[in-house]
Amino acid sequence: GLTRAHWLVLAAAFTGWMFDGLEMGLFPIVARPALQDLLQVTDDTLVGQWNGYIVAVFLFGAAAGGFLFGWLGDKIGRVRSMMLSILCYSLFTGCCCFAQYAWQLAGFRFLAALGMGGEWALGVALVMECWPEKLRPLLAGIIGAAANCGFLLIAVIGRMFPVTVENWRWMFLVGA
Repeated sequence: GLTRAHWLVLAAAFTGWMFDGLEMGLFPIVARPALQDLLQVTDDTLVGQWNGYIVAVFLFGAAAGGFLFGWLGDKIGRVRSMMLSILCYSLFTGCCCFAQYAWQLAGFRFLAALGMGGEWALGVALVMECWPEKLRPLLAGIIGAAANCGFLLIAVIGRMFPVTVENWRWMFLVGA
C-alpha cells in the first residue's frame, strides 16, 4: 500500500514543480520594467535584445542544471540533490532583486535556472522510483500540471500587484 513516504515524495515534487512554473512565469512579467530600469532606457529595441539574451541563458541553464543535478543525484542521493537544486533556484532568484546591471540579472537567471532544471529531473525521478508502476503515467501528468499551477499563481500575483519600473525587484523576492 501507499505510505506517508509516497505522499511526501509526491508533495515535494509537486511543490517543487509548482515553484518552477512560478519561476518561469516570473520573468515575462518582470522583464520589461526590470530591463528598462537596469539599462536606463525606454526604447524596447534594447530591452527586447536583452530579454532574448536572458531567456536564452535561462534555457541553457535549465538544461545544464538537469545534467548537473542529475549527476549529483547519482553521487549524493536524489533527495539531497533535490534540496540543493531548490535552494539554488530560490537563492539566485532572490539575488535577481539586487542586480544593478542587465548582465548581472542574466547571470543570476542562469544560476537560478541550474537549480530549476535540476529540480525538474530529480522531482520526476524520485516519484517514478517511489510510486507503483501502474500509477506513474498519472503522476507524471499531475507533476507536469504543477508547473501550470505555478504559472497561474504568479499571474494572479502579477495581476493583483502590477509590476513597474519602480517596483519590479520585489517580484524576485516572491519567486525566492
